[in-house]
Amino acid sequence: MPSGRFTPFETLLLTSRSQADTAGLLLLAWVMASRGPLTEAQRRQLTSLASECRHGHELTPIFDLANRQDFDAIQLAAEVMQKDRGGEQAYPFLRQAIALSVIDGEPSIAQHHVLRFLADLLGVIPSLFATLYAEQAGRPYAVPEDPSRRDYWLAKEHQRQREEARQQEQDERRREQEARERQEEALRRQREREARERQEEALRRQRERREQEARERERQRQEQARRERAQQDQERARQERARQERHNADQNRRWQQASPNDPRAHRALAVLGLPPGANRAEIRKAYRRMAQTHHPDRFYAQGEARMATASQRFQRIKNAYEYLMRAS
Repeated sequence: MPSGRFTPFETLLLTSRSQADTAGLLLLAWVMASRGPLTEAQRRQLTSLASECRHGHELTPIFDLANRQDFDAIQLAAEVMQKDRGGEQAYPFLRQAIALSVIDGEPSIAQHHVLRFLADLLGVIPSLFATLYAEQAGRPYAVPEDPSRRDYWLAKEHQRQREEARQQEQDERRREQEARERQEEALRRQREREARERQEEALRRQRERREQEARERERQRQEQARRERAQQDQERARQERARQERHNADQNRRWQQASPNDPRAHRALAVLGLPPGANRAEIRKAYRRMAQTHHPDRFYAQGEARMATASQRFQRIKNAYEYLMRAS
C-alpha cells in the first residue's frame, strides 16, 4: 500500500516497534508543548525517556507534531493509548506526564486540562488522579480556576492592574536611578574634561615656553653667527682691499716705470685722453666714459657713414683699453 495515503503520524505508527510507546511519546510531548514550544532542554528530557521505549524511529517528527498541536495525530495517539494502556497500566504513563508538567513549576491551565483529559481517557478517576499527582509532584492537586466564571476574570484583571502599577513604580524608580546615574556620569565627564583641559593647557604653556626658549637660543646663536660672519667678511674685505691696493700699487708702479719707454702705451693713453703714467683705475674710468660717448649704436640714426666712422673710433678706444690693461 503506498505510504502517500497515510499521515506522518500514521506512518510513524506503522514503522514503530511499539505503537503504544510511540503514541505515549507524542502525548508526553503534547503535555510539555501545552505550556509553549518545546525547548532544547525539554527535547533532551523526552529523548531520555524515549531511550526506555521500543519505538525504533526518529523523535523529530514527534516534536514537530506536538509543537504544531496536530490534534488529528493527538487523537489517534489517544485512541492507541486508550486501547493498550488503560486502567492500572496507565499509572506509569500518568506519573511521567505529571512529572514533565511540574518541572518548571505549577502546571499551566492548558496542562491541567491535558492531564485531566489523559486521566479520563485512560479510565483513572479524579480522586485517584489527585493521589498520583500528589505522590509525583510532592504537593496536593489543586483544581485550576475555571476561566468561564466571572470572578476568575475579575481576579485576573485586579492582578493585571497590580502588576501594571508595580511595573510602573519599578519603571519610575529605574528612570529616576538612570537619570541620577546619567547626571553623575555627566558631572564626572565634565570634571574629567576640565581636568584634562587644565592639564592640556599646562602642557601647552610649558611647550610654548620651551619653544620660545629654543627660538631665543636659536636667535642668539644666529645673531652670534651673523656677527662672526660679518666680522669675518669685514676682515676678508679689509684684507682683499689691502691686497688689491698693494696689487694696484705694484701694477701702477710697474706701469709707471714701463710706460715712459713704450710708445704704443703713449698712443693708447692719448686715444683715451689720459696723460702718461695714468693708473689702471683711471684707464678703466676713461674707457667707460669714452665707450658710452662713442658707441656705434648712438649714431644709428645719422646714417651708415657716420655709424662706420663711430665704429672705427670705438674699435680704437677698445683696442687701446685692452692693450693698456694687458700692459699694466
